[in-house]
Amino acid sequence: MAEVNRIRAALFAKDLNRVAEFYSEALGMERGKWDECHAVLERSGFELIIHQVPAHIASGIQVQQPPIRREGGTVRLDYPVESLERTRVLANSFGGEIDTVPPPWAERDVNFFLGTDPEGNVFGVSQQAS
Repeated sequence: MAEVNRIRAALFAKDLNRVAEFYSEALGMERGKWDECHAVLERSGFELIIHQVPAHIASGIQVQQPPIRREGGTVRLDYPVESLERTRVLANSFGGEIDTVPPPWAERDVNFFLGTDPEGNVFGVSQQAS
């Protein structure tokens, strides 16, 4: 059972396995409990719980390839990464992407970039100081 005394976020996905694999492999989150309904991923004390959208709802959801970035969401999760270049390569290989320039509202020399997972959910990444 997941610990209730920690910060967690839930992300709903049409394709649970594809989205969970993206966050696990591209963003270095550790796999926890994983079944046909949800996957628990953890990193640095934070849990991301990916829920499978029920089949009767998922059948009506269209995910284009490449996915259309859904920037109108009310929550964006930001992740520290060890290497932006390696994370970009992994994100692309698992169906997502990470921008090569900071967002327009950020300074050009800032260490922050937006990305998109395989279903169009937006996240942020910044390279950890070495």
